[in-house]
Amino acid sequence: MNSNARQDLLPLWESAWREIDPSAIVSNYRAIRAAIGPGTKIFACLKQDAYGCGAGKVASLLSAAGTDAFGVVSIADAIAVRRAAPGTPILMYPGIGPDAVDLVRDLDLTISVSGEEDLQGWLATGVPLKVFVKVDLGFWRAGVVPASLRGLVKLCASQSNLAVDGLYAHLSEFGDAGSSAPAQVARLTPLLDALKAEGRLPSTVMVSSSESLLQHPEFDMDAVDPGALLFGLARSGAGRRTLSIRPALSAIKARIVALKTCHDSMGRPPGLPGYHPAMRLAVLGIGWGHGVPRDLGSSASVLVRGRRAPVVPPVHLEHLRIDVTDIPEAVLGDEAVLLGSSGADRITLPQLAEAWNTDETGVGCGLRESLRRIDAAPRSKPNQEEGE
Repeated sequence: MNSNARQDLLPLWESAWREIDPSAIVSNYRAIRAAIGPGTKIFACLKQDAYGCGAGKVASLLSAAGTDAFGVVSIADAIAVRRAAPGTPILMYPGIGPDAVDLVRDLDLTISVSGEEDLQGWLATGVPLKVFVKVDLGFWRAGVVPASLRGLVKLCASQSNLAVDGLYAHLSEFGDAGSSAPAQVARLTPLLDALKAEGRLPSTVMVSSSESLLQHPEFDMDAVDPGALLFGLARSGAGRRTLSIRPALSAIKARIVALKTCHDSMGRPPGLPGYHPAMRLAVLGIGWGHGVPRDLGSSASVLVRGRRAPVVPPVHLEHLRIDVTDIPEAVLGDEAVLLGSSGADRITLPQLAEAWNTDETGVGCGLRESLRRIDAAPRSKPNQEEGE
């Protein structure tokens, strides 16, 4: 059996799966490219297995679409991306150390350096390296403090086996609890001027990812590294830029693997929300082992034959209960839609995120490898209700 035929049959064999729309990823990339213009590079951020969409598959798509570089956190993602895009630069965000130097060299990766101690560990390997210096402008995470940036860049420049190709930051996500994006960038501007005057300013300066790309076009600089936005997981209508994007995660589905009308011989119903005597109970082949949260909101429901069926707690490792008393036509093997369309009804990504007590990114990145990915048919137009 060829691979395409096997892919087409996967939903018939699986008890649960997610559907990824490859065309959405490419369309979102093109929308970003059109918005920022040709003078700014795009480092496509594919952390967390490309936000659950598959780092290798996405790298292949975006490499063909013309992305300038990739950003990843894990070695596993770096390997998948390098196989899919042999000649495209890959920036490793903070997360690996000098013990991985052989892979860094073999995969031709660019490492991040966040301080002098970090740098000394890499220098001890004696391996020629490509480097991006990371600065912490108020995110309180990885990166050298602004006061030490010039000294770190000077030290890097003094090493014959280092090529300092870039300097970058990620802006704070603390909202009112932290510094504003303009205040953070204001800390960097005089440092960039000083580095330029000293002849040490790297060729690529990057501070803007998904949210700041939407909110602050003035911070595009030499490059941007969008992640959530590429996958339709950022609110594109909320900023100074409005992009036409749509979620790459288009559906989450499971099959009814058990079905019965409950009976007094089972004992009285559990004293939990949703249980009632003689209810028609369906069991889906999906659970927290696939990434469904163990504690769902009271609004959690699925679609069966185009109608809503409430989720009945608790969630199990491999199973999820639903009440199909009001859907008498439901049968064993029916498809249940946790995300997506069935008949005239639809569960959107924001609706699912609310029921799962998270946000859209939390849904996509919280799904586990056990929930198989398949390609979905592309949709014809964006759906603004989904934050596109």
